[in-house]
Amino acid sequence: MEIPLIMVVVSVLVTVLIPALPTMAGKILVAVWAVVWIYGFFYILVTPGWHPQNSPHLHKPWSFLIFVGIVLTICVAAWKFIFYV
Repeated sequence: MEIPLIMVVVSVLVTVLIPALPTMAGKILVAVWAVVWIYGFFYILVTPGWHPQNSPHLHKPWSFLIFVGIVLTICVAAWKFIFYV
């Protein structure tokens, strides 16, 4: 439960701070946000034991493929913001 909460808190902080920061600091903040979210999705989707025993969840290959897709999306979005905005 703590990882999704950390992801939400970091997202709210980024949303509030981006308009107030200079351009370079905002770009660094987006890079930090991306790292936190990538770690969060890894913990939620790939790490065994996060799901309760009786809950249906994706099997290893599918959860890893979904994780890779999410990571690629986050990286492309952060890359475009950092280098093209």
